[in-house]
Amino acid sequence: MHSVSSWNLSRFLLLPAISILAVGCGVTLSPVKRMPVALVPLETSLPPNHQPITVRFENTLPGKPLSETVWDNVTGAFVDAKESKQIGFTQNYSKMIPAAVGAGALGGVIGGAIVGVTAGPQLVETRIVIPFGKIFENTFQSGLKRAFPNSLVCTDGSVEANNGPSVTLRRTARVRVTEFQVWEKPLNHLNLKAAVVTELYQSDKIDHPDHVFETHHLATNKSIGSIMSTSGGFLKEMNKVSNEFAGELSEKILAALQARLGQ
Repeated sequence: MHSVSSWNLSRFLLLPAISILAVGCGVTLSPVKRMPVALVPLETSLPPNHQPITVRFENTLPGKPLSETVWDNVTGAFVDAKESKQIGFTQNYSKMIPAAVGAGALGGVIGGAIVGVTAGPQLVETRIVIPFGKIFENTFQSGLKRAFPNSLVCTDGSVEANNGPSVTLRRTARVRVTEFQVWEKPLNHLNLKAAVVTELYQSDKIDHPDHVFETHHLATNKSIGSIMSTSGGFLKEMNKVSNEFAGELSEKILAALQARLGQ
């Protein structure tokens, strides 16, 4: 993603034509690549634990819902209702055309390809955008229903009941994403890192948790395509990797909750 040869080399093979079109009619290839995020339920392998529990998703950013919290590799966490419903990347083509022109790439397609391969990581900057708040919340909640059939879920002020004992008989777990990072290394490979703090409360002692634990998860070198992949292919793989990461993280947290609650 940080060089012309990443994400979609075929895009840059047309660089000379694109630059000419940009001058002639103001039409350029859009640098913004997005697709609606697809949410995949967690098929947890954990056995059901019938202890009654209420899980409350806490906000990462003060006063901002987790479901609308998005992360990128430029600014970190931010809230955006539109971006929380999609996943993708944005490329900066502004550095590409001057570099190609300076190298004489407008003389032919092969010249443009050579510039793309050899110009280095500063030629194109890529912003990776992942709506991890929505992905994690959905993934964890789907796994919770299987791991704790007698659970309640609180999100953005609402409560969704599965079944089981009343709220007064329940333990409460407050779950908060404290860290999420995404970066590319090597080319066309994503790396993801997250930390989640879980506070476990007695039903009648909601001011002081009796257990606090932090769950970390790291996924590295996740391929999302090759130099011949289309932007659509990259987006689908980004979505897949993000869901898998959220699933693995959720499984760790649910297993830790079961260990602390017992049967």
